[in-house]
Amino acid sequence: MKIPTNNNQPPNGGGRNTPNILLPSRVIPDESDWIPINNVNEWRSDNQPYYARASFMKLCLPAVLYSLILNVSLKMLSLVPFTSSFRINVQQLHYDDSFVLPSTNGDDETTNPIAIVTGSNTGVGFQTATALVQRGYNVILACRSREKGEYAAKKINDQSNDRGDLLKQYGNASFLHPLDLSSFASIRAFCKVYSDKYSTLNILVNNAGINSQGDVTEDGLEMCFQSNFVGHFLLTKLLLPHLLKAKNKCNNNKEEAGRVVNLSSVTHHFAPANERLYDDTTDSSLSKDLPLNNGIHDKHFWLGSATPGLSNGTYRESKLASILFTMELNKRYGSQGLRSVAVDPGSVASDIWRDESQLMQNAYKMVYLTPKQGASTSIAASIGILPKDAIYLQPYLQWRLNKAQSSTKWPWYKVPNPTTEMLGKYIGYAITDPRLPNDGSGGYKSAQALWSVCEKITLKKIRVS
Repeated sequence: MKIPTNNNQPPNGGGRNTPNILLPSRVIPDESDWIPINNVNEWRSDNQPYYARASFMKLCLPAVLYSLILNVSLKMLSLVPFTSSFRINVQQLHYDDSFVLPSTNGDDETTNPIAIVTGSNTGVGFQTATALVQRGYNVILACRSREKGEYAAKKINDQSNDRGDLLKQYGNASFLHPLDLSSFASIRAFCKVYSDKYSTLNILVNNAGINSQGDVTEDGLEMCFQSNFVGHFLLTKLLLPHLLKAKNKCNNNKEEAGRVVNLSSVTHHFAPANERLYDDTTDSSLSKDLPLNNGIHDKHFWLGSATPGLSNGTYRESKLASILFTMELNKRYGSQGLRSVAVDPGSVASDIWRDESQLMQNAYKMVYLTPKQGASTSIAASIGILPKDAIYLQPYLQWRLNKAQSSTKWPWYKVPNPTTEMLGKYIGYAITDPRLPNDGSGGYKSAQALWSVCEKITLKKIRVS
């Protein structure tokens, strides 16, 4: 897509060929919308060892070596008698640890619990939708192409029917309406069609994502950040009334409202707030609303993530945003029964790498998880009865147990060294503390800033000219 320019825009900094975007002042949140994040040195992301893109590249090779050595060692030990303590089993989500389904016919779309999975015609999303159908949920495949969505739904239903287990209650997969997360109009159209047919929503899995940057959406935002996060923010907001009406039953007779699952990534560890593309700090015409970053994940940082051309790390930033969004959803709507969980599917050989060379795709398949393995965290987060305050799941063995939570049967780890979350021993799913912005409030000030920016952006369409 050709990036348009506008002479009334913030400068492109040091002569860079950076796209310009018209940001009407009415879109910029007022200062009253924010809990201020003071510019204290210890809160700066450049004082935190992993909040730098260079750290990500440095840790890639150690992660590969660590994974190979660990997996080979554990495999060899498992073959030696009397070493059963070294055998690490993959976590399987048991029905006793999941929501209880109502006793209904799997084809009854009016009474079966309903789930929406975005980007579910392929990869991790497809496997997540398949597992939910086989658990008894009616799953709506929310993707851009009707043809691909309907084909995927048929494939899921055929797989379930072929299992031949007459005693098991299966759900049904269906395609309702195209959903393009890079278009606010498409998101609103999808939600309108959904609202006309359904009144509740049990599970929303915000799975879809892209890994390419540089394009601009029809709404004037950076393509990757809108497709991965801002679009899901708007989708979730529009579906909140349906989520709050839902009743997910636990086996202890307790109930939750709807469950929102947000796909994050190990790359959330590498979303610095002090690295932007432009570097001309002396230009007096630089927009006061988009200053050179001060190293803090505040309103300026998130506005910059949504603005084309100001960051080459919007994939990483979108994945940190998914975790902060999860926290803010729980803070705002937890008292009404809503529960939100962020997940890292792990390093997965999925269609997100379709723009890479065939050689690289083949290499990924050798060391990465399969889409079915990658879906394990999404499934556990969607229907699992999670311990209180658990907000983030990832699929690899870690070495720093959170002792305060050691009594739970769900493995719960402290914030890991990112090396062990890139690759490692696959264990299905485990609760892990995420790496949050050091804003003096455990990430909540940054989360509120993110929410306010997205709320303003989605309420007022930003124009590109």
